[in-house]
Amino acid sequence: MRLLTAKEVSQVLQVAPARVYELARAHAIPSVRVGDRQVRFEESALRGWIERGGSLQASNNGSHTPLASGGGV
Repeated sequence: MRLLTAKEVSQVLQVAPARVYELARAHAIPSVRVGDRQVRFEESALRGWIERGGSLQASNNGSHTPLASGGGV
């Protein structure tokens, strides 16, 4: 499994990193949370999303999955 940063995803999709974060917040793009503040994108899930047409509809499968807890408040 290879995790991509928003900057790497923005290069693949040819959009601004801010747009990648916006799609992740809307659960429209498959993403994983790393702790409280970081988001990463699994390369194979992203490729599948692109192959399915990159729907901007929110996914029903809980695409915004916590990967690790960051602790703190």
